[in-house]
Amino acid sequence: MTSSNDLLKKLLAGDFSPEEIAGDPVLVSLADRIYGIKIAPITPVKPRDIQPNEVAAAAPVTEVAPPTDMLIEVIGDIAPATPLPMPVADMAVVAEATESKKSNAMGRLVIAGLGFVVLNLFGVWSYVFGSMCETGDLCPAEGYTRINLMDIYKIDSGYGWSEPVQAGIYGIPDIVAVVVLFAALLLTMRK
Repeated sequence: MTSSNDLLKKLLAGDFSPEEIAGDPVLVSLADRIYGIKIAPITPVKPRDIQPNEVAAAAPVTEVAPPTDMLIEVIGDIAPATPLPMPVADMAVVAEATESKKSNAMGRLVIAGLGFVVLNLFGVWSYVFGSMCETGDLCPAEGYTRINLMDIYKIDSGYGWSEPVQAGIYGIPDIVAVVVLFAALLLTMRK
């Protein structure tokens, strides 16, 4: 007799006859679900119910619907009508790449800001913007070479300039800008 595993393999391969699986209700159900084959149920007879004088006549198994010619047509080289969704792993890579681009842009912006503030502390920007100062004293020509960060919009007058750090003078906005930008730089580099 064939084991259940062998019958299951035959059923899945499509190489079976209805008589082989008719005795197993699970395989009959699978044949119905997979191939749409309806097999008439067999009433099981227990050995104790068989009379010794009777010869058990095997009742023929009848196939109810479609024939068991298990020809399966395989159609290949046909593109799907709609594009397949991107796998989740690829989406994570794309999201990570986008995040790293944003992180790189933010890091560059923070480094540029920190560079601007540090160069300003030493009065470097007076060589670039010092010629804008025309009215009043306290312009870069008198030694005031650091731009006041709180009055950066007054760069054309003496109120927009202060003495550099070399003179021992620095302002609270300069300290806050350096600390905040340095912390932001650490945060962007950490990611």
